[in-house]
Amino acid sequence: MAQNVHRQATSPVSFRPPAVASARRGFFRRFWFPAVLLLSIAAGGLTGIVAAYKLNYSEAASEVAALATYSPSVVTRVYADDGQTVIGEFALERRIPLKYEEIPEVAKKAILAVEDTRFYHHIGLDPIRIAGVVVKNLSTGSREGGSTLTQQLTKNLFLTREQTLTRKLREWVMALQIERFYTKNQIMEMYANHTFLGARAYGLEAASETYFGKQAKDMTLEEAALLAGIPRAPSQYSPTVNMERAKERRDLVLELMARNNYVTPEQAAAAKMKPIKLADAAFNPPKSTVFDYPVEEIRQYLEDRYTTRVAQGGLAVYSTINIAAQKKAAEAVRNGLHWYDRTHGSYRSEYKNIAADANGSNNANAQASPQQLANYTHPDWYHNQFEPNTFVTGLVTKVDAARNEATVRFANYRATLTVKDMGRAAGRLPKTEFKPGYLAEFRIKESDHDNRTLKVDLSQVPAAQGAMVTLNSKTGEVVAMIGGYDFYTNRFNNATQAYRQTGSCFKPFIYAAAVEWGLTPETPITGAPIKHRDWQPHNYDGSLGGGDVPMKTALAQSKNIQAIHLLDMIGIQTGAQMVRRFGITVPMAPYLPSALGATEVPLDQMVSAYSVFPNKGVRVEPHLVRRVVGRDGNVLEEWEKTTYKVVSPYVALTMVKMMRGVVEGGTAAAAQSVGVQLAGKTGTVNDQTDVWFIGYTPTYVTGVWMGYPGRKKPLGSDMTGGRGALPIFVEFMKDYLKDKDKEKFEEAPKRPEDIRELFLQRQRELAEMRAAALAKAQAEGLPVSMTDINLEKVTIPPLLGDTPDSGNAPSTDATKSEPNPDKKEDASPSTPRASDTYQTPAAPPPPPASTRPREALPQKKGKKGEEEP
Repeated sequence: MAQNVHRQATSPVSFRPPAVASARRGFFRRFWFPAVLLLSIAAGGLTGIVAAYKLNYSEAASEVAALATYSPSVVTRVYADDGQTVIGEFALERRIPLKYEEIPEVAKKAILAVEDTRFYHHIGLDPIRIAGVVVKNLSTGSREGGSTLTQQLTKNLFLTREQTLTRKLREWVMALQIERFYTKNQIMEMYANHTFLGARAYGLEAASETYFGKQAKDMTLEEAALLAGIPRAPSQYSPTVNMERAKERRDLVLELMARNNYVTPEQAAAAKMKPIKLADAAFNPPKSTVFDYPVEEIRQYLEDRYTTRVAQGGLAVYSTINIAAQKKAAEAVRNGLHWYDRTHGSYRSEYKNIAADANGSNNANAQASPQQLANYTHPDWYHNQFEPNTFVTGLVTKVDAARNEATVRFANYRATLTVKDMGRAAGRLPKTEFKPGYLAEFRIKESDHDNRTLKVDLSQVPAAQGAMVTLNSKTGEVVAMIGGYDFYTNRFNNATQAYRQTGSCFKPFIYAAAVEWGLTPETPITGAPIKHRDWQPHNYDGSLGGGDVPMKTALAQSKNIQAIHLLDMIGIQTGAQMVRRFGITVPMAPYLPSALGATEVPLDQMVSAYSVFPNKGVRVEPHLVRRVVGRDGNVLEEWEKTTYKVVSPYVALTMVKMMRGVVEGGTAAAAQSVGVQLAGKTGTVNDQTDVWFIGYTPTYVTGVWMGYPGRKKPLGSDMTGGRGALPIFVEFMKDYLKDKDKEKFEEAPKRPEDIRELFLQRQRELAEMRAAALAKAQAEGLPVSMTDINLEKVTIPPLLGDTPDSGNAPSTDATKSEPNPDKKEDASPSTPRASDTYQTPAAPPPPPASTRPREALPQKKGKKGEEEP
């Protein structure tokens, strides 16, 4: 044990010579601090290099760097045919970007005053400001933020609004990165263009146009201060939400601008004294205008062609819509529908309650709060000038039972409704008819724009709908398109989406086929009665037939019996092929009733088909868009004229001459009041469920339809194309053509040789038929003359597979359908004329193919997009 102890004491490991130990201790005393400092610097530098590397190649750096090529969503604008007037806008976010130089100095100063006065002196984070905010929050108990303008931009572009430490750290990193990649001016530009400012507006330019109706460059000091104060809480500080809080916030911004020497105290004080003045558009978002139907068609076209993101991403779309024509078309359709509603119905007392809407209930007795009454806006009020004889929706804000009056608001206009102003509801009392919060339609009688007051009487939205399309036959440009009474209440476009039976408007296609088949306007067409089992068509006057009349007379007076005989004469196949050539995409039903308009076709296709007549047999593809320019200025598309050769100029202009007879002495005689040469055709569907008129000059084709949407409801026994649709056409065309040259139709050219040969053949056939009929009559000892020789009863041949005594038509899908053909026409809105009507059979009969010796001529294929007749 002792030996072991001694060994431990004398071990070389524990031996320290005094001189060496002293030297080592001196070295460490002298150099330990520099060594540690050097190691620390090296470690810090290495850490910095690693951190910088990580920061430079982090996800945040990639996202920030991508801003250099980032293209935010901006407004796509649709221009009228003048290339300057904006008729529609759509966007994922309503934004109109500005360059830094375009941002007004007063707006820059307002932003800096309220958001970040040290913006040009920090690197994205501001330690001085943060320290000041911390001290202030601890001493006063407030919760003021210390975010810089760069941090605000970071939150707008990349982050959510959640309040967590992780999100805050990410915000700091992103702010530092933004400052590394971009200059201060670039950051200010991005902030001014990306910030949400309420009322659907992103950025200063969109907000200035929305709130003030002017460009940002024209903003005043108080307007710039108002916008600068909104981003902190748009739901509280937007003037369209809370005017008082918006003014308080604006005045605070003005005070901060004066405190930081951006403006003088006198300038700030003067600006504070000014009230907030907003444009009407600020309260009335652009949801509904007279241009909405064509703009919506354009939007759908762009999205189908370019995708939604591109379509709503800042395109400039130059349309074919004429401003004056579109406004007049909307007015004419509305006036026509109101005329019909006044003369064919009673007042319905149908009111919408904004309180029920706001609460999501159906309780018509819900009470609207004062705030709801004050803040409500209606699309009718957007850019409405409230001119006399226009129809506008109004909000009942107060009912005075003692005075028996109601106060009605139209944006910032007011009207007082008394007993004498009850209009359609004459005899009812305002105090019992209305409640605050009710929406009703009114007709404006007088406007006082200085005092913002109106005189109105009560009206109502018509239950029936109408549509109108005007087309330039030479260019294919859609000049005007009205798809219904109001886009806001009914977005269904009756001009393009409603497939309705066309009535006698379909007859010109059959007559055109007959002309090409070799007949002439003077060719006599039999009016012999037609009967097939229980089906026996008749004319408007109830007659089951009549004598022979020239083809031009049959068309002008819209004779039903003659039209059916004509289709039977040329053959259903011939007629169906002609309809297809005119651009009608719906196949003609293979029945004789198709001669009277059993086929369902939308208005825009009918108008396009009619354009063949004045354009000498050529149909130009209709279009709404002339040119589309991308946000970068590159032209994405430009309209290239696409034409289709439908019939020869002889056939087309011969039809023009015949259809002029419809206007000059037929079922559309009232159209002569337009004062120019016109041709066209009226149409009325069985039971008066649809009424039509399509008319044209040498250049313009306009079609009008009226009916109940989505259902076959009769309009009234007195309603015809001449009484319902024609007056709308006349009102529009009188105004639209008043400043245009009075054009005249060309005369038809000489008959082409091929049609001349067919004409001679038809003459021989008709002569043989007449001779045979005369011989038969003489053999039977009947007294006949050449004028009534064809008045014998005509029975349609049995159906294919049917027998004379079967008593029923074959059960097929085709024969089960019940077309609703044309019934009535009139020569003027007040005078009915004998014309076209027949009763639809339970199973309309297609003639057997085996008994049809005459078919359409073979078609020669021409150039792409064309067919030679």
